Amino acid sequence: MKNSLLYRCLAQLVCIPALVVFLYPLALMIQKSFGVNGIANYRLVFDYYDLRPNFATSLIVVGGTLVVMAAVVSMAAYAFSKLQFPFKKGIYYLLLTAMMIPTSAVIFPLYQIVRVFRLNNTGFSLIFPYATGSCCFNLMFLKNYYDALPNELLDSARIDGAGKWKTFLLIMLPIAKPGLVFALMQTFLSSWNELQMGMIFINDTSRQPLSVVPLRFAQTTSATGFTVNHLFAACIICLLPIGIFYVFASRYMVEGLTQGAVKG
Repeated sequence: MKNSLLYRCLAQLVCIPALVVFLYPLALMIQKSFGVNGIANYRLVFDYYDLRPNFATSLIVVGGTLVVMAAVVSMAAYAFSKLQFPFKKGIYYLLLTAMMIPTSAVIFPLYQIVRVFRLNNTGFSLIFPYATGSCCFNLMFLKNYYDALPNELLDSARIDGAGKWKTFLLIMLPIAKPGLVFALMQTFLSSWNELQMGMIFINDTSRQPLSVVPLRFAQTTSATGFTVNHLFAACIICLLPIGIFYVFASRYMVEGLTQGAVKG
C-alpha cells in the first residue's frame, strides 16, 4: 500500500499544503526585509552594528555546548542502557524530571552561579546552562538508541578481551553515531536560537549572541528611525546560519531518527 502510486499522491497532497503554511511566515519575512529600500536595509544593519563579536560569541557558545553535551550524554546514555549499577532506574528517571522544569524557573539560580564564578558577560556563562538544558532530552533519546542495539555486541567484545571503555569507544559509539549526530544537531539549533539567557547572562550588547540582535533592533526602532523592514532584515541575517546548517544537516537528522526507531 505504501509503495502504491495512490498512496504517494495522497501523501504529496497532504505535504504540499502543509509546506506552504509553514513557509509562508518565512516568505513574508524575506519580502518585508527587502521592502522600501531593498538591499539597503541589510547594509544599514551592518552599518549600525558590527555583528562580528556577536557571531563569535554564538560560535563559542554553541561549540562549547556541543562538546560538553556530546561528552556527557554519550557516556551517560551508554551507562544507563548497557551497564548495571545500583539505583540505575531511579537516577535515570530523576534526571528526566528536569524536562518538566521550565527554563524561566531556573534562570535566577543559574545567574547567581554564573556571577559567583565571574563568568557573566562571557560566552562561557551560557555553555553549561545550554548543555544542561539539552542533556535531559538527548539522554532519553540516546538511551533508547543504545537500547535498540543488540547485547550480543557486548558479549562478542567481552569474549575478544575488550574492556568497558574499549567496547564503548570502538564498538558501541561508532554504531550509535547517527543518533549522536541527531542529538548534536538539535542541540545546535536550540542553543543558537536561545534568547532569554543570552540576554540576561550577557549584558554587554557587543558580546551578546547573534540571536539577541533582532531584539536590540526592535528596542531601538523608535529612537534611531529604523523601520520594520530593517528589523526583518536583521532577523534574516540572524537566521541565515541556521538555514544553511539545516539544508545540509536535515538528511542526517532524519537518518538519526529513523535508525534509532528500528530495533536491530
